[in-house]
Amino acid sequence: MVNTLVFVDLPTPDIEASTAFYKELFGWEINGRPQGVFHEILPGGGPTLGLWSEREQVPDPSPRAPQPRSGFQPRTYILVDGPPGEYLNRAVILGATALWEQSYWEEFDGHHASFLDPWGNQIVMWWRPADR
Repeated sequence: MVNTLVFVDLPTPDIEASTAFYKELFGWEINGRPQGVFHEILPGGGPTLGLWSEREQVPDPSPRAPQPRSGFQPRTYILVDGPPGEYLNRAVILGATALWEQSYWEEFDGHHASFLDPWGNQIVMWWRPADR
């Protein structure tokens, strides 16, 4: 396979707080590699997502000063095991900002909701009930 998506990294100024947020929200296993600099997230058992410190910027060989975010950001979709609205409520309690409540997307026959994490990363939670 060529030209396949391998990994997505979410930037954060506070990698330890981000790790705690995502562990609490989704129950993910997260490994510090190295601790406090880059954290590998293992949703569903495999590494497909990570957190990186805006200060360290590993593996960038020439780190730059962090820039303020503005405008649209990429969306990271997470397949959840229940209604996205339930996850959205927990995310908001943990400090996230709700972007939209759970709604049905007819074209893809599933439900979704979205938030900005406390560090400005947009997450969309996706769910399709198993009884379909």
